[in-house]
Amino acid sequence: MHNLWQLLIVLIMFILCGLYKAITCISTKVAKSTNTRITNQTPISLEVKITLPTRIIFHNTETVTRFDSSELVQLPKNRLGEGSLGTLYKVVLDCGSMITIRKICKRVACVSDFEYWVRFFGGVRDDCWLLPMLFGFWYGEEAFVIHEYLCLGSLEELLHGSEGVQFTPLNWKVRQQIALGSAKAVASIHSRVTETGEPLVCGVIKSSNFLIQTDFSPRLSSYETPYLISPSTIIRRNCGRMAPELTQTRRIYKSFTQSSDVYSFGILMLELITGKKPSVTNLGQYVAEKRKREGPRGVADKRMVGVTDNVSTMITIGEMCLLSDPKQRPTMGSVVKMIQSALD
Repeated sequence: MHNLWQLLIVLIMFILCGLYKAITCISTKVAKSTNTRITNQTPISLEVKITLPTRIIFHNTETVTRFDSSELVQLPKNRLGEGSLGTLYKVVLDCGSMITIRKICKRVACVSDFEYWVRFFGGVRDDCWLLPMLFGFWYGEEAFVIHEYLCLGSLEELLHGSEGVQFTPLNWKVRQQIALGSAKAVASIHSRVTETGEPLVCGVIKSSNFLIQTDFSPRLSSYETPYLISPSTIIRRNCGRMAPELTQTRRIYKSFTQSSDVYSFGILMLELITGKKPSVTNLGQYVAEKRKREGPRGVADKRMVGVTDNVSTMITIGEMCLLSDPKQRPTMGSVVKMIQSALD
């Protein structure tokens, strides 16, 4: 009887083990079948990049190997601002260096001689006072121009600050250096001619067009503007910076001259000295009245430190540039010499 019970127990254990294996096998198959059904129902994610046709407007050996136009357009961008020529962005390249890329607005890009002027000014690369164009190209139906990025930003930002950013006012020594460098930049433009022999002009000279390097030396940008934008548009958008012969005459067609550039530069000099915005204050009138009441030092920006006696000479140079008769204004070459003399 005892052996019979042992046999019965072994048989029951054998049956239970078989049932356990069978249940485990069935469960595994059901799980696999369920997983397969779920996987088949999960949507597949695909990354699709659309590349438009590209065409280079100008380049040199260095830039054509450094930049890929289709990649530049698709890189993440930080919008810096909107100008007459188009929207300006800051772009960080894979190597860590930074550039600016300007997306040219359509009304400028469709100008008949747009490519001619971009190539012309793209060839101006031999001057330390001018910010060179590095690369110009079409991507689809949109045009782009590449420049270096200068981390200190524009003279306008350094003089007047920018929204939400605290800044330390520039001292007198630095402002004098910027005045001299800016004069050299404009004189450099004036020393050049077009292919037809016409002397070049800047059209408008303003603090937002001077970008500042880490040693506080300025580089002039947007000097191609008067050849891509109509004079009437530039005059209308730059109140307080234009020569009277451009704003007080009834001539339908108005054109910039090197003398009108000198007037515009005189406004820039007074902006540097006073810290006042030309779009808000009539700088010529402000300086004349302030100088009469308080003397030359009373004209200087109250936030500025290190003001010396030569501020009187610098004010005089600025006022000479503002003479109402264009023929009586000095040339930019003469302005450079006068500023240099005041600094020595």
